[in-house]
Amino acid sequence: MASTVQISNVNESPLSRRIFIIGGGIVGASLSHFISQEQTDREVIVIDKCWDELLGSTGHAPGFVGQLNESSVLTNLAKDTVSEYLKVPDGFNVVGGLELSSTHSGVETLYRRRDLALVAGLHAEILSPRDAASLAPDFINAASVKNGLHFSSDGTANAQTITSYYCQQAQFRGAKLVEAEVTGFDFKNGEITVIRSLAGDIQIHGSTVVLATGIWTSSLASDVPSPIPIVPVAHPYTFTPPRPYRSGTPYPFIRWLDHHVYARDHGDRDGMGSYDHSPLRLAAGQTAIGPWPSEFEMVLSEASSHLKNGKNFLVNGSSADMNKKRPFNGIFSVTPDNLPLAGKVSGISNLWLCAAIWVTTAAGTAKFITREILRDGDHATPEDEELRKALSPVRFQGIETSILENQALARYNDIYNREI
Repeated sequence: MASTVQISNVNESPLSRRIFIIGGGIVGASLSHFISQEQTDREVIVIDKCWDELLGSTGHAPGFVGQLNESSVLTNLAKDTVSEYLKVPDGFNVVGGLELSSTHSGVETLYRRRDLALVAGLHAEILSPRDAASLAPDFINAASVKNGLHFSSDGTANAQTITSYYCQQAQFRGAKLVEAEVTGFDFKNGEITVIRSLAGDIQIHGSTVVLATGIWTSSLASDVPSPIPIVPVAHPYTFTPPRPYRSGTPYPFIRWLDHHVYARDHGDRDGMGSYDHSPLRLAAGQTAIGPWPSEFEMVLSEASSHLKNGKNFLVNGSSADMNKKRPFNGIFSVTPDNLPLAGKVSGISNLWLCAAIWVTTAAGTAKFITREILRDGDHATPEDEELRKALSPVRFQGIETSILENQALARYNDIYNREI
């Protein structure tokens, strides 16, 4: 467990210009790391409900990091993120990423994405079915695909390792960790003055608050004037039973774009997930593992049919602990445009968001928010101006909440931008 301080200790020295980061997953940890790196007089305090175990999406993320996105903003954030993860001991495995298609239109998509990758400075190569299958022979039947697209610099992130490392580095530089479940805020004159928690209130007048709370963001920000359309959704993931470690070159992670299915080698077993089902909104509970919908068994059965070793995957799931390596429902967030909400919140002078962010872009987005918070009136670079506009939490103002939620749910099946 990380060394923590009590709320009473925080209230004993109510310094102004402190930065409170609520959420200790990979986003909050990244923020604490990058802010504490800077030469600033601002004390960093990270609050999470549990430091013994990562209860949010970070603790259950499959770890896929594909840097190319149809959005150039997300591509640049992902590239920046990978450059940071590579500095973390055992934080990132450059195993590559492989996209597959079995249709003519899908192959056209692969070629278009190859061209986008080259423009973005990412190495990408179209592969024949035989060459694609040779990279992951247990996963891919060459006769079932037309082409593959290989990204050699993609890989898998060890999210829990990265999170722990960033927290340790931040603590070494003076950041404080507090274990408390935040329940809400008190406001005065358009400013958060008190953070309320089950462990007591924290007086924060003159300080900055950053919500890095993932699937819990909308409920925590329910009193904020601006709409926060971050919608928690259900998502199935499963494993094979344990097996011996494979020898030879590690498999890349695999994405079947035609079927919204993906898979990877976890070392002692394989993992697989699918987006090929109707979006299912869930209320965020105490952890990012939700109740098991019975229809997910059919979803996983269909998904496994696209893998050469598909018969080995477990498809009968429950809400059991993921540590048992059984099928589980991993909750994560979607937004109306599949972009994070990262920036200052309108109407609350000291509140920032850094939420709806995947492991793929966590470090890059945290670096951007660090620059924004510490800018102190300095002009932003053109690159940061683009990020500010694209990620701004106020970009949905004036649109009804119900419309935004429906748009967000509709984006679930476009995670891989298959139809863009």
